[in-house]
Amino acid sequence: MSEETELIIQSSSEVAKQLDSTSEEQGIFPRKNLELLAQQGFMGILIPKPYGMGLPARVFVDVVKNIAKVSPSTAWIYVTHVAATMAFNTFASQSLKDKYMNDLVNGKLLIGAAGTESVGGAINAVLNTTAELKGDKYVINGNKTFITGVGELDLFMIITKIVGQQKPGVILVEKGQTKVGQKFVSLGMKGVSWGELILENAEVSKDNFIVDDSVKFLGVLGRVGMLGVSAISLGLAEGAFEEALNHVKSRKLGQNTLGSFEGVQIYLAEMSAKIEAMRQLLYYAADQLSTQNPLPAVLKARIFITENALDVIDKALRITGGHGFSNALKIEKYYRDARAPMLHFQTLEISKKVLGGILVS
Repeated sequence: MSEETELIIQSSSEVAKQLDSTSEEQGIFPRKNLELLAQQGFMGILIPKPYGMGLPARVFVDVVKNIAKVSPSTAWIYVTHVAATMAFNTFASQSLKDKYMNDLVNGKLLIGAAGTESVGGAINAVLNTTAELKGDKYVINGNKTFITGVGELDLFMIITKIVGQQKPGVILVEKGQTKVGQKFVSLGMKGVSWGELILENAEVSKDNFIVDDSVKFLGVLGRVGMLGVSAISLGLAEGAFEEALNHVKSRKLGQNTLGSFEGVQIYLAEMSAKIEAMRQLLYYAADQLSTQNPLPAVLKARIFITENALDVIDKALRITGGHGFSNALKIEKYYRDARAPMLHFQTLEISKKVLGGILVS
């Protein structure tokens, strides 16, 4: 990496220390944290020029990892925004880009995507949401569920059936044209504002049409998103390992530190080796993002990292005992938050199915 990118990664670690790491547990959306990231220029590091900095994906994953160790919910929204901005930049018309891209890259507007419905689940197998062109406007009706940033993000790219078209398409909708349904209280990532997004006769200019092929759209969104959630998982595993390591070095049982026990050292060795393997696989996948066929590498990283992060965090919990199980350490929070990356930007099982299909094709 260049000296510039090394400085950016180092800066992200310093900025992460300034993030509020507690309010997300109360279900508070991390808006101030996101504003701080925007002020420091992190919203545009992956976004191609001329709008963003167009830096290598390795920089993006390191930044995400550093944020996740301090505030996982902030990292989650950050990844959602960057992935959605990449997809928007790839498919939106020039007029839409002229209208929104600068504000998206500067963090003045936050964007996400809404595909999942209760009738179709994570694979969007069935869509009941419809958009009908009436004059110069689309009229959209439908309910989306388990959507990140409901009531908080400024823009949503809606995956919807288009009346008169065979394939589902994607249309940009502003927050004011949507309603908030049920909000979900989650096991972890409590600050991401998960819930139902309702569209009732939402009228949107026909110029807000982004792309007529939702599969291609989800391909771009998903690759960046899965790379991002893999980086979140790595950050959570690293954070848990560091908490555990510091604890066993200082925690005394009689005359000995907890870290002097052979069984604890074996666990630490296993955790350290897995973290290094996860890191190298993530970097490899990040390097592949700009190639013609990055999907297999991204899927392998997502599958391996999200599953092994759980094992590392579980071992951290076991060697720290009651301290780790309580909120005296952040390990119990990492333990809860680490489940979310297995569900977002397609579930882990879908990732395995897709990779398996690639392997046998």
